[in-house]
Amino acid sequence: MPARSWIPSANNESTHFPLQNLPYGVFRRPGEKGRCCVAIGDQVLDLAALERARLFTLEAEDVFDQSALNTFMALGAEAWTMVRDQLTSLLAEDGHRALRDNAELRHSAFVPQCAVEVLMPFKVSGYTDFYAGRNHAVNVGTMFRGPENALSPNWLHM
Repeated sequence: MPARSWIPSANNESTHFPLQNLPYGVFRRPGEKGRCCVAIGDQVLDLAALERARLFTLEAEDVFDQSALNTFMALGAEAWTMVRDQLTSLLAEDGHRALRDNAELRHSAFVPQCAVEVLMPFKVSGYTDFYAGRNHAVNVGTMFRGPENALSPNWLHM
């Protein structure tokens, strides 16, 4: 049986965002700047609010009070795992109660998804041409020319 959350909409069979799927993103309320979040059920959870309440123990400060996830992404896998574990514990039905039992924090941290604008979650700093990889070029070529002519004769000489 999958883990359950104390957020009712996260336990709905039709939700895309149960406790097992907490996708990171960036959101903005009308008239405010963007901040980092996760989706849970039909809600957005403001990670900057949790960070201000000191529910995360990160080496860097103000990681989530930004309009992109780049700073968090730069912290690496150890920080990602730690935050994911802490979020799961805070949102689980039988987990840590620091968020669940704090009405003021819940009020400031949860926002209905329908009341926010979702923003680009990271600042793109470079570009990768996937057509440069043989497997990707074969896949694209197959879509347009079929498997027998997937790579044009000059592709291997570019």
